[in-house]
Amino acid sequence: MTSADVPADAGHDGTKDKDSKEKHRFSSFTLIMASAMAGVACGLFFGEYCRSLSLLGNAYIGLLQMTVLPYIVFSLIGNIGRLSVGESKRLAIVSIGALAILWAIGAIIVMFVPFALPKWDTGSFFSTSLIDPVKEVDFLQLFIPSNPFQSLAQNLAPAVVLFCMFFGFALIKIREKDRVLELVDTVTATLSRVSHLIAKLAPIGIFAISASATGTLTLEEFGRLQAYLLIFTVAVVLVMMWVLPMLVACLTPFKYRDVLAASRSALITTFVIGSVFVVIPMLVDSVKELLEKYKVEEGGDAHAVSNPEFIIPLAYPFPHLGKVLTLLFVPFAAWFYGRPMELMEFPLFLGTGLVLSFGKVTTTIPFLLDMQELPADIFQLFLMSSVVAGRFNDLLGAMHLMAFTLIVTAVMAGIAKVQRTKLLAAIAGTAVLLFVTIFAMRATLDATFTNAFGRDTIIASMASMEKRVSTKVFSFGEPDLAADDSSRMARLRASGKLRIGFDPDRLPFSYYNARGKLVGLDIDLVHRLARDLHVDQIEFVPFAAPTLEAQLADDQFAMAISGLAASVSRAETSLISTSYMNVTMAIVVRDHDKREFEDIAELRARDDLKIGVEGGSYFAEKIREILPQAQLVELWSERQFFEGPPEYMDALVTSAEGGAGWTLVHPEFTVISPMQRKISVPLAFLISGKDQELDDFLKQWIALKRLDGTIDDLYDYWILGRGAKIKKPRWSIIKDVLGWID
Repeated sequence: MTSADVPADAGHDGTKDKDSKEKHRFSSFTLIMASAMAGVACGLFFGEYCRSLSLLGNAYIGLLQMTVLPYIVFSLIGNIGRLSVGESKRLAIVSIGALAILWAIGAIIVMFVPFALPKWDTGSFFSTSLIDPVKEVDFLQLFIPSNPFQSLAQNLAPAVVLFCMFFGFALIKIREKDRVLELVDTVTATLSRVSHLIAKLAPIGIFAISASATGTLTLEEFGRLQAYLLIFTVAVVLVMMWVLPMLVACLTPFKYRDVLAASRSALITTFVIGSVFVVIPMLVDSVKELLEKYKVEEGGDAHAVSNPEFIIPLAYPFPHLGKVLTLLFVPFAAWFYGRPMELMEFPLFLGTGLVLSFGKVTTTIPFLLDMQELPADIFQLFLMSSVVAGRFNDLLGAMHLMAFTLIVTAVMAGIAKVQRTKLLAAIAGTAVLLFVTIFAMRATLDATFTNAFGRDTIIASMASMEKRVSTKVFSFGEPDLAADDSSRMARLRASGKLRIGFDPDRLPFSYYNARGKLVGLDIDLVHRLARDLHVDQIEFVPFAAPTLEAQLADDQFAMAISGLAASVSRAETSLISTSYMNVTMAIVVRDHDKREFEDIAELRARDDLKIGVEGGSYFAEKIREILPQAQLVELWSERQFFEGPPEYMDALVTSAEGGAGWTLVHPEFTVISPMQRKISVPLAFLISGKDQELDDFLKQWIALKRLDGTIDDLYDYWILGRGAKIKKPRWSIIKDVLGWID
């Protein structure tokens, strides 16, 4: 410590300085806690009126992030450049050993905590949105700083750290490095000063974040996640509050309670903000204060005080225990679908997961789900859980950095000491605690777990968003549906009835919901058409793919709907209206077959493919061109593919939008697009008898509905699922208790 760092009124032994730091740290922790609690109270009182505070909270987070990556760069370069060759080698060995121990702890937790999940024979999940293709991890870009400035701009911490390590190691042998180190130290000190200035805004930022989150988030949707959230949060708390502090206490002179006390401010800030990255300067300060305290008491090497400034940035790019424990979601998903993972599956699973954890969890989890042949749809549940689980992930990540830095710094400073008796007792105690924790969670879930995962809850409960006119729905084969020879528009004006052909198995365009109501995008669209035509009633006549052409020829309905794709063959027999929507050609496969269908070139080389496709559709025509060697199975309904086809089929060719509707009900399937280019397919109405008058009217009407946003609204509701489940206003004291506002 330099003289500039010691207050003028400090005693000779620095006691007053130490006491003031303890008081400051306690006051800082108290202030952070008070701000967080005040924010929670504000959110509960005002509810959704606190939403606007998120802007203030995001501004605070942005200010915190502003200095972190530059701080890592200059801190690493300066501290590595100051080392000797021998010290750098020793640091590498010690760091690898410490990481191996921490990762081993995480692997053990991930292997054994899933035993807390109760026995459950089945499970399912559905999603209301399309699933984007999983992006592969670009390890080359992640780790190799081919353009360090680009790595900095894209926040690629591993690549930035690698560049700094090379720069620092090269600086070790530069004779005139003092000038560079002096400049680097000045910049580092300046950045640290900026961070401390910004940290003074913590009460305001944390209050805003807490109030906004509490006022806008709802716990209703997390009822389906009770099992995963329980095992994950309990595992995080166990490792964070017991395993890591006790490990540090057994390998270093630092006491268990001191480790917890030193970390509490950084942990609270991490939990509220939801980021490990932004609290790195706080962690550095916490470790340095703890090291300074033990240097005074036990005479440690003074060089240990400066080590955290580059040990924490050095460790940050490596997967922390929060990321490792996030892998628990995959065993949870396997249990959720009634296929619990065996212990023999864990070594490969954990090894792969650890490597992928260098990237983002949003890439890691889908890959591991696919590797375990689990439905990809459940990834949406993982994203939903991240609102809560992500905070605990970051919380454990901060404690991981704290423990890693204390262990490595103690070893490098020569004050580490393995207390064997204490370590063996801690291992035994941890094993007992883990067993008791697993048993308690199992008992809790056995008593409280309920099946809240109905397969078609959302799509089956969706109702029409359009105002409906009077309807009559016929059954298959009902007689006397043929009409006279007058034009369809003339017939409509005379009878006041609009007769529509529909496919009852065409999710999400036309289908029966859980209440037996005929609903769907196309159903809503023709209800709007009927209202604009001022008709009194819509008569819905069902058709199947093989009978559609004959029913149109028999004039059983004025036009056919249900997400029908325009095609050349259909144009030969019917008049096709203007397209009201474009969809994308795709393939639906079983989740565990996904990788086999991602490359169209590989599919062309196979002669054993059996592909289901609706007979007479555009997709049947197109897939014959793309995969001429495949055997096509023409279906009367796409339901055949999902619910017991007469013979096995490898895939279904349909639209991505329609296929996604089916995967809501059958989450063991997924939608992929292996085509070399996007193939857009127009959806249209098929007009009976090539009635030109009706076609002219529909052309103008569809154009108007495109312009006024009607079709966009229907697309958002039925295809994207936006608003499919009505979101109730957030509960608040001011509205629901005091009744001061409506």
